[in-house]
Amino acid sequence: MKLDQKPRFFYFNFKPFTSRVLSVIALLSLHGWFLLKFLLVEHNPAIEVWVGALALLGMVCAVLVFLSSYNFQAHAPKTQIDERELLQRNEAYFRTHQYMIGAVLVGLLIMNFWERITGYNISAGQLNNFLNVIFFSGMVMPATVLAWQDHDNPSE
Repeated sequence: MKLDQKPRFFYFNFKPFTSRVLSVIALLSLHGWFLLKFLLVEHNPAIEVWVGALALLGMVCAVLVFLSSYNFQAHAPKTQIDERELLQRNEAYFRTHQYMIGAVLVGLLIMNFWERITGYNISAGQLNNFLNVIFFSGMVMPATVLAWQDHDNPSE
């Protein structure tokens, strides 16, 4: 970011390692929640509480990464970042696009084959859960890619 301009909003200034850990927890929790919720066929309140807690953990971590300084770089106007940061941001958006298209394709293929193999239709609730995972993953992916590309301090 250029030194003469400050961001207009508050961002958490996490270290790269912290952002990486939060992003991994967010993505694994969200995807794990979706798969467990998708495969959970019996009504078991104890398991449902833990699956819900997993979703909450993923969403909270996703919001924390979204509010990080890496997300500022991902969404800053061109006038507030230098050329190197602009190139990194473009790479992050390209990787995010690849991830999102792949996630949607794999998710839809799995749901399609699930219907063919089991004979059960995908419910509106399951599709809603899938869209929640896609939304939160897409929200956090540019900052995640930028955090994983940050190699300023190799000891972290």
